[in-house]
Amino acid sequence: MKKYTKLVFALLACLLIFSIAACGKKADDSATSVSSDPILASDLIGSWKGTGEELSTVTFREDGTYRDDAGDIYISGTYEFDALSRTVTVHENEYGMTFTYYVTLSGNNLTMQISGGKVRTFSK
Repeated sequence: MKKYTKLVFALLACLLIFSIAACGKKADDSATSVSSDPILASDLIGSWKGTGEELSTVTFREDGTYRDDAGDIYISGTYEFDALSRTVTVHENEYGMTFTYYVTLSGNNLTMQISGGKVRTFSK
């Protein structure tokens, strides 16, 4: 029974995080415009604290692991960065869910957006 309860809780947590990322107002064109400055995978390394309505802190580690932590709810797993498409694909460990975010980086400000979803903003 404990294992089933843990499974249900973890599934609800993943659905909550996905819902937060997928809902909300659509980004304006300036948030998704392509900058001429290249983004390197090493630029993402470290912890990024949510700004504005974003409650999570996202951490990308050099070993290819990440954690998206919103306090009591978090997901962790691995990530891959594609510099050409400027996307980060995260692979959640427990249930194997995958999310791909378009990213922009300006100084210490990071934005992440699932296609058509809410823009998530962070600062280092």
